[in-house]
Amino acid sequence: MKYLKRWQEPIYALGGFGPGFLYQVVISYSLYFYRPALSRIELGAIVLAPAGLYAILMLLARVLDGVVDIPIASWTDNMKIRKGKRKPLMIIGLVPAMISFILLWYPPITGSMLGPNGHWLNVVYLALLSSVFFFCYTLITVPYLATLSEIVPDEQSRVRVSSWKTFFATGGYVLNFVIAPILFDKFGIQATMWLLLPVFLSFLGPILVIKEGKCDDKEEVEDKPKEQETPLLESIKLTFKNKTFLVYMLSCATFFFGLQFFLGAIPFMAADMMGLSDSQLGLMNAAAFAPVPVMLIIFNFISKRRGSKLGYQIALLVFAAVMFLYPLAWKGFNFMPVSPIVWGIIMGVFASFSIAVFFTIPYAYPAEIAAVELKSTGRNRAGMYFAVQGLINQFMGSLAGSTLALLLTWKMGVLVAAPIAGVMCILACIFIRPYPLGGKMEKAS
Repeated sequence: MKYLKRWQEPIYALGGFGPGFLYQVVISYSLYFYRPALSRIELGAIVLAPAGLYAILMLLARVLDGVVDIPIASWTDNMKIRKGKRKPLMIIGLVPAMISFILLWYPPITGSMLGPNGHWLNVVYLALLSSVFFFCYTLITVPYLATLSEIVPDEQSRVRVSSWKTFFATGGYVLNFVIAPILFDKFGIQATMWLLLPVFLSFLGPILVIKEGKCDDKEEVEDKPKEQETPLLESIKLTFKNKTFLVYMLSCATFFFGLQFFLGAIPFMAADMMGLSDSQLGLMNAAAFAPVPVMLIIFNFISKRRGSKLGYQIALLVFAAVMFLYPLAWKGFNFMPVSPIVWGIIMGVFASFSIAVFFTIPYAYPAEIAAVELKSTGRNRAGMYFAVQGLINQFMGSLAGSTLALLLTWKMGVLVAAPIAGVMCILACIFIRPYPLGGKMEKAS
């Protein structure tokens, strides 16, 4: 596999935009679609699914899907065919991912067949379709992410490429949290999903620039160690014996729970806590994502001078502070000198640095861990590291969503959602302290 040229890095990074965006759409709005906010229900919105069953089945679906990710990772790490070990799976999974994404928003039971608390069959349908979608998502993204340790030669370059990924991912989050709510107001959720579907095609970017096969560059061949094949069970065992990865993963899983808990709660907080429309929610979210490109420059500066680990710790603490202050946007607090939407905008601006870092670290750190292992042992297991990260984060994300679904049955639950996320970020900052990588970076010779 050939190293990326500098001009190819943005094209490669563009691959994280479409699939990552639509993945986040499913995470952010499936609960909101199947169980609308209380204020929306009072205005006539339809409840499609019971809360308790939703919490249980969606948790099980995400966990089972995460388990399937592991053999996919082993497959792509060890695949030996003429057309490559990464790109075939990336191509195979693209169309099924698009089809399953659309079907998620068309539940089988609607209209008069629904009870006041929805219908159990809709939850079963959602759990099955989301499992198909997440499986296809893994099929294309695990091989894609694994290439980062193979086609980028050093840590500084990986952070740079990961920053490009974050730049494009930020565009996805702007679409998700800013543009999508506005489109919901104008076209409805189902029609909006059709409008968003073509962004999946951004994944053609890495398919075009990743060059698998024999490398013609003598220096690259000499620089790359000979790879060993690692059987599935042995690869799993080695992954969970890697102390560096375990330290990182403990922190990552903790902050990911908090982040997904907050992101899932945002539309409910906007509607029930702040009294905002979907369009106003989009405006508020814009404040959090618009500064991200500038924040990426600041993060890269900190990474070069003091190390990415310090930047990550700062991001966690800043985000925790914002989460503890967010409930002041409650419309019941009449003593606040600014309106709820203005307070939300202020908090979003302060959180933008953390958002930039949170989207960069999960790309850069597993790739660096895999690259260090490849250099010392000759084992190329990047796919497995990303798959295990995906498995754990899927569990934590689904646990966050299920917990949130139950919390929001309590009328005041929206007030404590953000502080819960803040506590998780503080714990994540503590957990990352023993992480041995992520120090001041040296330029590759």
